[in-house]
Amino acid sequence: MTGAPRVFAAIRRALPWLALAVGVLWAARSASPAAHFPVGGKLPAFSAELSDGSAFTLTATPDQVLVLNFWASYCAPCQAEAPVLSAAQTSEVRVLGLSVEPTPLAQLVHQARGLGMHFPVGSAGGALVQRFQIRAVPTTYVVARDGVIVLSRVGAITSSELQTALAAARRRAS
Repeated sequence: MTGAPRVFAAIRRALPWLALAVGVLWAARSASPAAHFPVGGKLPAFSAELSDGSAFTLTATPDQVLVLNFWASYCAPCQAEAPVLSAAQTSEVRVLGLSVEPTPLAQLVHQARGLGMHFPVGSAGGALVQRFQIRAVPTTYVVARDGVIVLSRVGAITSSELQTALAAARRRAS
């Protein structure tokens, strides 16, 4: 029986360290939560009517690097990241904003411009919100031209995060 008290004493000494390790891992994971579709995977095909009058269809291999952002008009982080996303729109990067609110397209355009979004927007619609399992906004994906997700993010994206993801997407295309 003398061995059992030693084992229990060792476990009692190890528990605080185990709790600390679990807490650190949990905090690190929640600092930059991934969206439903992970980095390295692919997004499902979908279509959306956009504010520029076009209909966007995501295929397995997009024509350009794609920045897909799910947003809402009431979302303060969405407003904070709007200039970052707008600045990313170039001839080789397509930025699309899909609102999770059931709002007519004309009203979405007005709301998006009010938030500082200067890129095509559309409505995600209930089916797409469910399909992408959008739980919080903003949710952003960056997809390389080969269709592979290089950024999967819930929460406002910073300029440096987006630039890093765009660089990774460009490297995949070469």
